[in-house]
Amino acid sequence: MLTALIVAACTVAAQPDADALRGPDVPEHKTIVRYGMNDDFRRVEGRPEAVALQLLDLDPETREHANTIVEQRAADVAVMLVDRIDTIREMTDESLAGNADRAAELMRELYIGFQPDQARDPLLAPLAGVLDDEQLAELERMLDEYWSAWVASEIGATATDEQRAQGERRLAFQLFQEEVRRGYEVSLRRYKQAMDAVYEAVQPTDEQRAGIRGIIIEHIKTTRLKATPAQRRETMMQIYRLLDDERREKLFAYMTRVVIPDG
Repeated sequence: MLTALIVAACTVAAQPDADALRGPDVPEHKTIVRYGMNDDFRRVEGRPEAVALQLLDLDPETREHANTIVEQRAADVAVMLVDRIDTIREMTDESLAGNADRAAELMRELYIGFQPDQARDPLLAPLAGVLDDEQLAELERMLDEYWSAWVASEIGATATDEQRAQGERRLAFQLFQEEVRRGYEVSLRRYKQAMDAVYEAVQPTDEQRAGIRGIIIEHIKTTRLKATPAQRRETMMQIYRLLDDERREKLFAYMTRVVIPDG
């Protein structure tokens, strides 16, 4: 028995201590920088601040407040498009006419009007109000790393500081343009689809088409995406009164099909 205990004790003593051999803990390196199979930089979807935010260790209440800030940004862009619907209309017309420079100039006006400081990370300032110092520093580190990698992928790692700054400003503007496109999808696209459907059903004259467009744009500005049934009916009546008898009949037939689909 004594021999067995000695052998057992020696066996335990000879086993390595896993914790001792593991070495010091290395903090996890959180990052939103990603590369593809060919070492090509892969962008994140949406705003980098929103993506990096999801990697932070936040308590439920803080995360809810932070997510609300991200969602508010998207809502603000959508409302801005409504408030500047005349600029959107002009920008669309210029683009369709092939005047790309003028369309880009109008987009730049939207950018400066909505975000005068043209900040690279516009969500950082409001997020600073809900994150603690450590969380904010970690978020800033991830964003600096991401932008550095993105700019390098666009203009090269050997670019000068001024070239990098210019590249960063250009990409920040590009991000805003993408926000505008997403905002258009959730705020104005359904109105364009409705307008195109009326055009197709009624086949208006050029003058009537311009009038219909003006009525719908005014409807958007007045209702700010929250039209009541009564406001929608009044808008359709305005379009109806704009048309001649033949096209009124076509509009009535179209609306009947919408309310009572075939089949």
